[in-house]
Parts: sequence; structure tokens; C-alpha cells
Amino acid sequence: MQRKRKKRGVTIWILSILNAFFMLGFAYYWLSLPYTFGDEAFLIKWSSLTKKSLFGFDPKPSPEEVLFVNVSNNKTIINGLNESGEPSSYHRKVITDRQHLAEFFELLNHYEPEVRFVLCDVLFEDSTQYDRRLGAAFAKLGDKLLGVSHLNTDGHHILPIITMAYAPATYYTATEGLFLKFPLLLGDSLRTAPLVMHQKINQVRFQKGKIGHRLNGRLSLPSPITDFKVRNSDFRIGTDLGDANFAVYEMGTIIESQEFMSEEDLGSFFKGKLILIGDFKEDLHLTPFGKMPGLLVLYNAYLTLVSGQNAVRASWIIYLLMAFTFISYRVFSDVRVSRPAWLLGLFKSKLGQTVLNSLDEFVLLTLTTLFSYFLFNIHINILILLIYIKMIEFIWKKAGLHKRQSAAALEEVVTT
Repeated sequence: MQRKRKKRGVTIWILSILNAFFMLGFAYYWLSLPYTFGDEAFLIKWSSLTKKSLFGFDPKPSPEEVLFVNVSNNKTIINGLNESGEPSSYHRKVITDRQHLAEFFELLNHYEPEVRFVLCDVLFEDSTQYDRRLGAAFAKLGDKLLGVSHLNTDGHHILPIITMAYAPATYYTATEGLFLKFPLLLGDSLRTAPLVMHQKINQVRFQKGKIGHRLNGRLSLPSPITDFKVRNSDFRIGTDLGDANFAVYEMGTIIESQEFMSEEDLGSFFKGKLILIGDFKEDLHLTPFGKMPGLLVLYNAYLTLVSGQNAVRASWIIYLLMAFTFISYRVFSDVRVSRPAWLLGLFKSKLGQTVLNSLDEFVLLTLTTLFSYFLFNIHINILILLIYIKMIEFIWKKAGLHKRQSAAALEEVVTT
């Protein structure tokens, strides 16, 4: 009897390890998708806040390294296109003022050697009389400038009409337009803006792969969940010298500053800066931390890559295999934690019992993703894993292979 019991225990451990590899593959596949479900936004948000606010693990770039430029007050109205595709004064369209942009970039050109890099998160879909002037200002910045393109609702790639280096700033969402992750590639070949920024600024090599891409030779998640390192709350006046003190400058104010600032002061204002230009008022996106400017979404996706939170490490894989093996063993051994009678009384129906029995795996998977984020800075999608593990449990029981054990019995098996 003892030999039979040990043989069954060994078999269950083998099955648990094999199932852990399936769960690992499933988790990696789900992380590789360009979207995730908003139901997990709550867990992502509060695990991030706990780590950053409660435990203080919240590294940020220096505010002195980045310059946010707001163009929301620099708008103009042009004739839009009618149903025939022709310009019409009856179809007006609001766009960012190209004349103001040209003046700003001409100012930047005076300090081009001091500027580190410029991201211009402004769409250039329509022609204006200032496009040639703006294009000439763009050309003088050369490889230090990146613009954005986008995919429309039909999936067509809309390119800027002004000659410039560009990359798509489009991401996918599954529910309610909630942003959680930014893919490295759109389709098979379009490198997105955060990746191109990372390549240009940090000289990173990118290699496309079938099951994963490589950055500087390291395997990367194709669509890492973005870690929001810079949030709306970071744009405040610091009362302590150690406080983050990110600031947004109006583009018009910077242009006007030429009248009262010396060239030396202006040069130091731009020196070594990553200059991010975008609309902080109208271009807003829903995130787990509330509505956030699109420019800040791109910047956080870029910072996620810079900090290596997209990298697949061997230690992370080993950790997940151990966690998934333990969860699988509990399912195959049919172990249930003892619960108080009052809790059992609240879940008397068959559906209630199913929900109650799912709590064990849900808690374990929640702990798994929390430790994954705290230790390796990688969130994992647990809802789809919970569905998978419950399906395995259902099949196991239907096949009559389960053998219910108590938590105490599990301890005995482990110790022997």
C-alpha cells in the first residue's frame, strides 16, 4: 500500500512538472499578444502602487534629462476633406499649428549639438502652407528626430506627409480602450515608436524572432506590459529636493523666451535633453492610473524597455516553473485548504462551491504574479491561467483520476 502510494505521488509530481511547462508556454503566449484584458488592470495597478508607494521601489529618470513640450494651445483650423476627397471650407479640421512648430524646431536647430533626441508626437496627415518650412527644420535635426504614424480603424498605415523618420504610435486594446501594453512590432514588420526610440537613443540591436524578439541578444517579450514609471502625479512642485519634479512647458512660452533669455541660457535649457512634444490636453488615453497623455504613454513604454522589464530571464522562467508545478500538484492531488463552517454556509449551491474551490488557485496565481512583478518587474496574466487550470481540474476529475486529500495529507506526502 505504501509502495502504491509513493508510486502515485511520483506520477503526480511528473504530471505536475509537465503541466507547469504547458502553463509556462501558455503564460508566455498570452504575454506575447499585443493586448490584455482590462479585468486585470486592478491587480496591475495596485501591485504597482504597492511596490512603488508602500515599499518605495519607484526608480524614475531624472527630471533634468527630459523636456515635455505641450502643443495643446498651439492649434489652427484648416479646410478638411469632403465626401469626394476634396478640401472644403464646410469641413473644418483642428490641427497643431505648423507655423508655430516650424518656429520651435528652427529654435531647436540652433542648439542641435546639445539636444539628445526629439520625439514629436504630432500627426501630419493634412497639407498646409508651412510644410516645406517645417520639413527643412526637421531635416537639420537628422537622426535625432522621430515622428509618429498610426494605423486607422481599417488597419491602413497613415504616414506623415512631411519627410521625416517615423514609427507607428498605435497599440491594441481588448476592452474599453484601456492601455496596458505596447507591442514591439505591429503586424510582421512595423517597429513601434518606443522600440525605435530605444534603438536610436541607446544604440540597441533588434532581431525579429518567431517566438520572441531579441534586443542586444537578449530574448524579449514581444508585447511587455508597460510599467508606468512617470505618472500624472509626478508633475508637481516638489517641496523636497529629492522629490520628482517633472514639468510641462508650453511650446509658445519657449518660443517667446528668445526675447528675454540669452543664447547661453537657452542652450543649457535644451542641453542633454530628451525632448518630448505632444498634446497634454486633448490626446488622452485610459490607463490603470487614469487618463494619461499619449506622449506619456509612449514615454513609459520606452522606459519599460530601457529598464529591461521586457527581458526574459532564466531566473524568471525557473521561478514560474516552480510556482506552476506547486499549483499543478495541488490540483492533481485534489488538495483543499480547510475553511470555516460559516464560509462554507455562504456557498451552498453547486455554483457557489465551484467559486469557492476556485479561490485557492486564484490566490496562488495572484501571489505568483505579485512576486513575479516584485522580483522580476514582469506582470503575468492570471485570469486565462485560472481558466486553464480549472479546465485541467475538471478533466482530471471527470476521468476519475483525482484522489481527494487534506492539507495535512499533503504535508505528509511532502515530508516523506
